[in-house]
Amino acid sequence: MGSFGGHALPGSFFILFALWWTVQMFNRYFQSLRRNTRFRSSVTYPCTCLCGKLQEWPIEAVVKLFFVSLGFTMEIITGSSDGKFTALGNGQHATMFFFFGLSGCIDLLLYFRAPLPKDLDYIITLLSVGIEGLLFHFHLHGRNELDVLLHTLLIYTIILNMMAICFEIRYRNSLLAALGRAYCFFLQGTWFWQVGFILYNPNPNAEKWKGDDHDELMIATMFFAWHVGAVFLIMLAIGGVIACFHKRFNGYVEEEIAMKRLIHTGSNGQTLISMNDDDSDSDIEFQKPVTK
Repeated sequence: MGSFGGHALPGSFFILFALWWTVQMFNRYFQSLRRNTRFRSSVTYPCTCLCGKLQEWPIEAVVKLFFVSLGFTMEIITGSSDGKFTALGNGQHATMFFFFGLSGCIDLLLYFRAPLPKDLDYIITLLSVGIEGLLFHFHLHGRNELDVLLHTLLIYTIILNMMAICFEIRYRNSLLAALGRAYCFFLQGTWFWQVGFILYNPNPNAEKWKGDDHDELMIATMFFAWHVGAVFLIMLAIGGVIACFHKRFNGYVEEEIAMKRLIHTGSNGQTLISMNDDDSDSDIEFQKPVTK
């Protein structure tokens, strides 16, 4: 990753998947309202833009493996010299790609209905993000203050990402918990790009940042805050567009949405009325009368 491209590739990976998840999460949420069922998140989402059985294809897992294979191969090639692997930093980056590739393999196994433990796809995603944070934490020795600050902010984002994944596992019916994972991946992606521009700007005429200048450290921190706000606004705008789309083509009104939050269909077909508008189990079950 000691180049602009080395930061742009994983950044693009995170941004692409975060945008995909955001769209699919909002879309599934509004579909659940229309169908009078409870929203439930998942690690991967089908490609609803395709037709028929093509929607069931594991497109997300295939794209993930493509990006990971490309990144892993580039790290190995650029880290080798005279047939020997010499760049330990590249080795750490390749290890990070390997674990995300392992996540893609688990997604494929689940698609083919392999007998795997429940929520293993969440666990491997959590493990992948955790390994990423671990590697970056011990990746900063001997670097200047600016480099350390940029990657420390990335580590903060990774820690938040791990917390978001844990919350999503616990609250599978919460749209906000699901969006938390997408938000953290999105923020990681945009910040990877920003780090690439600061440390390895591809514009040869760009002024180089001073690694130990306190003012530039403050500017970098301010940039990170802007990323935090910009990602939030982009995801909010995506949700607004999808909400308008469903409202226009499905005729939603606010009162209907509020009622459907309380009345939903359980996993075994019963009609349930939630006493609270949250993910608690305080539901009243109504069964249809049996007619003779």
